[in-house]
This record gives sequence, C-alpha cells and structure tokens, in this order.
Amino acid sequence: MISTPPPSTHLEVYLLGIIELEEALRLQRRLVYDLTEQGGAALILCEHPPTISVGRVGSRAHIRPDDDQLKSWGLPVRWVNRGGGCVLHLPGQLSFYLVLGLNPQTLNLRLYLDRLSGALVDLLGEFELRGHVGTEVSGVYLGPSRVASLGVAVNRWIAYHGGTLNVATYLDPFDLVLNEPGSAGHSLRQTSMEAWRQRPTPMAKVRESLIRHIELRFGVEQHHLYTDHPLIRRKPRAHVYAPSLG
Repeated sequence: MISTPPPSTHLEVYLLGIIELEEALRLQRRLVYDLTEQGGAALILCEHPPTISVGRVGSRAHIRPDDDQLKSWGLPVRWVNRGGGCVLHLPGQLSFYLVLGLNPQTLNLRLYLDRLSGALVDLLGEFELRGHVGTEVSGVYLGPSRVASLGVAVNRWIAYHGGTLNVATYLDPFDLVLNEPGSAGHSLRQTSMEAWRQRPTPMAKVRESLIRHIELRFGVEQHHLYTDHPLIRRKPRAHVYAPSLG
C-alpha cells in the first residue's frame, strides 16, 4: 500500500512539446516563485532538442567530444544546479520537472525522491516493464540499463527539476557522456521503453500515466492542464546533431 498525505494540493500540468532546455529552466524559476507565494504544485512535461546538461557532481571531463566537435554538431552544454551528473537530452525522451513544496516532517527530500522514483516504476509496470531503482548510480533501471535519470534542486523548501525518461530515444548518442559518478569510468549503459518492449510506445500514453502516478504518490489533485505558458517562445533550434561515432 502506498502511503501518501491527504490530497490537499492542486497540480498544474504543462504539456509543452519540444522546447529548449533554457525555456524549461526559466519556467521552473517562475513556478518556484509562484509556489512560494501561492502554494500548490506544478508538473512540466516536455522534450528537448539535443543538449547536454551538467549537474552538481558532473564536469566537463565527463563529456567525450571536444568543444569544436560539440559546436559543429550544434550540441550545447548547459551547467545547471540540480543534483546528479551529465545528462544527454534528446527528442523521444520525456523530460519531467515536478515543482512541489517540501516539509521536514511530512515530505523531506529523501521521501520526495523515493516517491518520484516509485511513480516511474509504477509507470513502467503499466507498460509491462519491471523497473527498479538504482543503488550505485541514481535513476530507474530496466535490467542493468538506465531508462530514467533523476536530479533535483531545492530553493526555499520548494523542490524542482526532476528527470528524464527514455521513451523512444535513439540510444547511440549516449556514448558521448562518459564517467558518470559511480559508473566505474565508462559510459553508463542506457535503454528506452521502446527498445525493451520491441514495439511502439506512444508518448501521449506515457505522459498520461506519469501524471496519474505522480498524483497518487504525492497525494495531489490535477485541476488544470496547459499546453502553453507566456515564458515559452516555441522556437526550438533545428536538430543538427549527426556525428559518426565509429
């Protein structure tokens, strides 16, 4: 049985399609400010053009290509204040950002991460996949391969950032990111829901499942659904990344 607090908070969900990583970061900063003043919770669901984000335990040494290669491929690197190491963002990967107030007595950071991981495991179960939470390197796994990454930040007792879930992602580019903390000096093996299932996995169904399981795990209610926000410009750059790794 899942233990959750009584549903007393509304959840505002933003379905934003493909947007730049910087757009999602800007929106999160605004939502953290709004929730500090008004309460509630928000969930951003989107995809990003090819981008590498580097968390607090990552470094430039964890990225295989040099700066000239990254520039020629149009693959930017963005340093962010979340936990975790380097994450490669790609289309076909669901990025989820849960902005939610913490409480030292009822919802500390450890419990927040446990519930977020649990929501992902529950989602995978709906698609007949048996996920489990990583022990050495954070995330959710299918067998030995990571299918979802997690990394959060906290500001004024508001948790934000979240993670990525590989739904229908092309997997070869993940070799660009090396030496994640705890991964024994090599690229962490990645997989996707489609690769594991060997059949199409509609992104819309994955999004709907994640919303439901976050509501259940965190005891919040969905009141509003948005497909846009004034801070989102809706002009993602062209996808120009196409290196040969051979």
